[in-house]
Amino acid sequence: MNKLFFLSIYFEFQSTLKTIRETLISSLFRISSQIYIAIKPASPWDISVKELLQYHYTTLGFHLGCFLLKHDFTPQPKCEDHDIFHLITGYDIDTSNEIAMQFWLYGNGKRSYYIPIALLAGILFYPDSYSLFKTALKNGRESLPVYHKNYRDLLHIPISQLKPVKTTYKL
Repeated sequence: MNKLFFLSIYFEFQSTLKTIRETLISSLFRISSQIYIAIKPASPWDISVKELLQYHYTTLGFHLGCFLLKHDFTPQPKCEDHDIFHLITGYDIDTSNEIAMQFWLYGNGKRSYYIPIALLAGILFYPDSYSLFKTALKNGRESLPVYHKNYRDLLHIPISQLKPVKTTYKL
């Protein structure tokens, strides 16, 4: 009986720590992304989800609109391509997948002020996701470069034409 009691406390403690980790890292990412947006030398696209959904259903624009609608997001000014990276790499929006996508982008050649912060957060706070990060880095290296494209000008292109070599799923 004592062993069962201590195991239940242990698992409850682990669950609480994961919740605290998730809350802390998510909050830090929100704050740091706002700072990054403020210093990023880019122009916002000034496009709405409704406008994106007007594109043909096979296009990047339409798929981006669906992604934003599904997650109840709006385009984040100056970072609209971030959600496109979710679409073309297949990484979800939970924290460990966000970090994995940054590992994928780093492997793919993208360099920014934000990436080292995300990679460090992953290494320090998500040891349970190391294999996900390692695979993401490897797949990013083995894929065609995607980080440098002007996706605003590619919204009308069929999304199937934008597929890199290695993603987490098939488009």
